[in-house]
Amino acid sequence: MPDTTPTDELSTVISRTGQALHVVGADDRAPWLFARCWMRACRYEAFGRDPADIDSALADFDALPRDFPGRAKLASVLVTSLVRSKTLLGSPRLTKAMALTDTADTDPSPLPDWPATSAALRANELLVAWQENRPGFSAHAALKDLERYAEIVGDTQPQATMVRSARLGLRHLDAAGKRNVRENEEVTREAHDLLNGLGPGSPVLDQGRVLALMQEFSTKVMRHDIEGAVEILGRLRDVADRMPPGDPLREHLEQAMNSTAPLLEMLSPGAGSAGQRRAEYVQQPTEAQFGIFETMANEPGLSDTERALRLTQLALAELAADTPQSVDDAVAHMTEVLTLASEHDPRRPSYLLHAGTAHLRRVEMSGGRRGLRTATELLEQALRSAASTTHGLWTTIAMPLAHAYRLAGRRELGRATALRGLRGHAWNVLLESSPDEMQATARYAADDALDTARWCLMDNDPEGAAVALDAGRGLILYATTETRDIAARLTASGETALAREWQQARRNHAAGEEPGELRRRVVGSLAGMPLTEDGSPVAAPGEGGTRLLDPPQLAETRAALRALGADALVYLVPGDERNGAAVVVPADAPASWTLLPQLNDAGIAAFEAFLSDAAQGAVGRDAPARDNGLRDARIKAPRALDGICEWAWNAAVGPLLERHLPLPEGRPARLVLIPVRELARVPWHAARTRSPDGGWRYAMEHAVFSYAPSARLLCASAWRGPVTLTGGGLVVGDPDPAGAARDLPAARLEALAVKDRFYPDARYVGRMPDGEPSPEGAGTREEVLRWLADLDGGPVLHLACHGIVEESTAAGDSSYLLLDGGAHLAAERLVRVLGEGPDREIALAVLAACSSGRSGRGLDEAFSLSTTLLAGRVRSVVSAKWSVPDAATSVLMFMFHHFLREGGMPPADALREAQLCMVGRRRPPEEMPKRLRGHFRTRDESDITSWAAFVHTGR
Repeated sequence: MPDTTPTDELSTVISRTGQALHVVGADDRAPWLFARCWMRACRYEAFGRDPADIDSALADFDALPRDFPGRAKLASVLVTSLVRSKTLLGSPRLTKAMALTDTADTDPSPLPDWPATSAALRANELLVAWQENRPGFSAHAALKDLERYAEIVGDTQPQATMVRSARLGLRHLDAAGKRNVRENEEVTREAHDLLNGLGPGSPVLDQGRVLALMQEFSTKVMRHDIEGAVEILGRLRDVADRMPPGDPLREHLEQAMNSTAPLLEMLSPGAGSAGQRRAEYVQQPTEAQFGIFETMANEPGLSDTERALRLTQLALAELAADTPQSVDDAVAHMTEVLTLASEHDPRRPSYLLHAGTAHLRRVEMSGGRRGLRTATELLEQALRSAASTTHGLWTTIAMPLAHAYRLAGRRELGRATALRGLRGHAWNVLLESSPDEMQATARYAADDALDTARWCLMDNDPEGAAVALDAGRGLILYATTETRDIAARLTASGETALAREWQQARRNHAAGEEPGELRRRVVGSLAGMPLTEDGSPVAAPGEGGTRLLDPPQLAETRAALRALGADALVYLVPGDERNGAAVVVPADAPASWTLLPQLNDAGIAAFEAFLSDAAQGAVGRDAPARDNGLRDARIKAPRALDGICEWAWNAAVGPLLERHLPLPEGRPARLVLIPVRELARVPWHAARTRSPDGGWRYAMEHAVFSYAPSARLLCASAWRGPVTLTGGGLVVGDPDPAGAARDLPAARLEALAVKDRFYPDARYVGRMPDGEPSPEGAGTREEVLRWLADLDGGPVLHLACHGIVEESTAAGDSSYLLLDGGAHLAAERLVRVLGEGPDREIALAVLAACSSGRSGRGLDEAFSLSTTLLAGRVRSVVSAKWSVPDAATSVLMFMFHHFLREGGMPPADALREAQLCMVGRRRPPEEMPKRLRGHFRTRDESDITSWAAFVHTGR
């Protein structure tokens, strides 16, 4: 065995070359320098990668005469050694590497892989140019250059991965600057795809791992998932700890984490509890956090771009402290930021927004108007920088600008700005690619819409309030009923060529960098209306599902009310610390509004506890049953329900019926209610007050109540026209839940009686009264879905089974039916089935199942089994808002179908008639089967739980 290794031999040669340099003359040094430089580069790449080797090699190279033969080829060797060593990216040596690349590119006969290596280096230089905010840099041009570099590199590795990584880095910075959730989600997926394809020897493995985690972290923060962001931060720390000390990438990563951690500590988890606004509340920063922010912002040697970012973090912390001094400091720091950020900085709209907000907060704290003009001008500049309603920050800028206008006494301009600002929410929802992303964006829209509506009411503008309220609700409903990506939606609307053009643009451009004219055409096609250059619609919305994005003007709403035979549409607006209100849109009169002082959070607090307990999920067979079992979860004594119904009369229904609604003579009023946020859970038709004889007087005695998720969906129902109810359909009766819930014997009696008496041509699946499976089917999920897919004609769908709601803020099975074998039929699945193939025409869906009319996603009942069916072209839906008793429900459902089929009443009237029977105001039908009649006789007329949960939506 030899006593020396190749490393020792190479080191000996390098040492002797150095000795020779000491004895040769100045004119003879160049060949020795060339040789030592080459050998040091080889030793650096092949053995140990001692930083001293590459630094010495670079020094030898700099000492070579510029015209020395082979110098260009030696430059390519040095650069290649740096690339293969995995230490170049993120290193200060990148600047030196680019100078070497310029030299190597002059070689008339380069080494075989050099063109690919040069292209890879220049791709990463584009990323550095963005990070350093170099004058004249264009992201659009950079992405075009990256396409050319990718063609040069081809499949050569590791250069191809370096180009792909550089493109991903550009997309990461672009998406983070725009703060667009959709784009960040897309880049997150691409980053993980890149990481999964990297081998253990890839020179960009560490960079890919860091980029994937940083992108995931950025997306979590944008979604206000602070707990998730903290978890990603911990994983980033683990990655940093595994890197060797002095690694440039480790230093950059630690610097980024140190600047982020204090900001995260200021953010609350933001649990979506009842009555809470959005999950972006900021806690008071501590002195230690302030110290960290100040130290980071004042660190020597920062580029203007990095200092602007850190000063912005400091200013946000100062705004969170919310003291006169801290707000003054925030104003000063954001003023400095604007001097550091160039005009072409993609974050400039965000900086202008923060600067304007800081000035605006100082105006509010002072109680005067000094500085209001500055705040307004900064926010106006921010809106101009955003340029179009399609910009991700459009609404975020428009809302404080509207507030500034209002402070200046320009109320009409303020309302117009806020209403136009909501348009940005519409386009953001439209361009999101997944239901989860759409729902997150729509939740913000609902909050801003409610704020805008309250401003309109303060200015005595009920028409503006109605438009604002419906903008928020329509966005929620669209977000939760659309499951296709953009290309699929375009194709479905007949825009196949446009879909291909969009897909090609997405391959050639980063998200948000698509040509503006193409973006307008895509958004216009999806929304059913063309757009101007600034994103404004130039025509009424089309007939497709995206009409949900655009609130109807009141003329259209009035026409829909007349077509449906309704007297008025009523929005119920909750108060918080302020009064609630009702906005009334009559079918044949101007809109009006009234203040409702008791319509606030305090009145509904006890009812929330009732609903929470009643929706915890189905219980097992051995659980104690009440009234022969419930069709969902445990249910408390009805005291809370009694209380909410009395509160509902005093807070809203009583004043409306007695003083504020244009009631017809000789017949009950026909009202459509749109209760906003937490008010959507209240049974307003069951509102009651004591009558002079000591009994109860119910709201439904004075009016026929129907409910609507939004005025836009109400209009859609009206324009679709009626569907004749036939004797066919599908009736599902208590499928065997396989131990997941208790049996519902009364539901079987009800379902079979409804089928035999009223729908003789319908198919009956589930269990027979004796518990055996129906000969026509056991009531499996596949049977129900197959029936929906093969639907033809105008039948009924009657579901007498368990309904489950699980609270959620994300996509997933939040509302579902429990079918044979315990299988779930989720609202999300119904969305997909009803959206596929030709339009299904269902006259009536009766969801005689618990919580089938209640959403598991937030306070607005915009996504539930009932609204899913309504948006899926079912004309009328009857559903339940909470857990209902099995026996009483079976009686109510039989009477409903009796008044519908044999009494010839519309669905809303038939439901009202059946409910009046439950409280003793009407006689039950003689045709009721004996066992069901027995349940009717043993009911408690004062027990609201036996009927109040059921509501009508649609025609």
